[in-house]
Amino acid sequence: MHDDLLHEQLNYYRARAAEYDESLQSVGDPGAAESAEAREWQEAVRALRGLGPQGRVLELAGGTGIWTEELARIAGELTVLDGAPEMLALNRAKLGDARITYQTADLFAWEPTERYDLVFFAFWLSHVPPERLDAFLDNVERAVAPGGRVFVVDEPAGGSEVSGPNAAGMYQQRTLRDGRAFSIVKVYYDPTEIGRQLEQRGFAPSAIGGGAHFFHLSSQRR
Repeated sequence: MHDDLLHEQLNYYRARAAEYDESLQSVGDPGAAESAEAREWQEAVRALRGLGPQGRVLELAGGTGIWTEELARIAGELTVLDGAPEMLALNRAKLGDARITYQTADLFAWEPTERYDLVFFAFWLSHVPPERLDAFLDNVERAVAPGGRVFVVDEPAGGSEVSGPNAAGMYQQRTLRDGRAFSIVKVYYDPTEIGRQLEQRGFAPSAIGGGAHFFHLSSQRR
């Protein structure tokens, strides 16, 4: 995978920050029409809340705070990482929570230096190229404290492809309102396979839920 494509992917999300929430409003809003997408999204929300109070929580690719807001409900201390400072600025302004620490970080170069009770990432896994998946999951394992948990939300392989079809199994072109077009990575992973890979890294068998639009996966480190 060429670094220039990953750089273009980051530039896309930096440029998209101001219009990101609008694109997800119809599925993330609890008051939205009860579509299958909305039901599966809310199922993931309920599963996350069902974890109960957590201590130290790390969110990867926190974006504008759609899931940060949910994590703040259960976290004693919350750290949010994202490669786009524009996303984090909107997140901080939206939540205004002194318990949240924000860090701009390239998640392809990130290496954890601390351990957390919960590591969470939503709609980030599908932006990780297959040849970088092992290294990313290794870092996730290193970031989760013994007895801690990883929680993932994304779109499943063989599903409805809410984000649209990809090319060659891993690419999409995205266009902003102003007409600028960007190429990004978009890989629809099989949640069962992700669960298997986590087990190889010392996690218990995963609890997997969702449907054709979104899946959520939770697994505890032994």
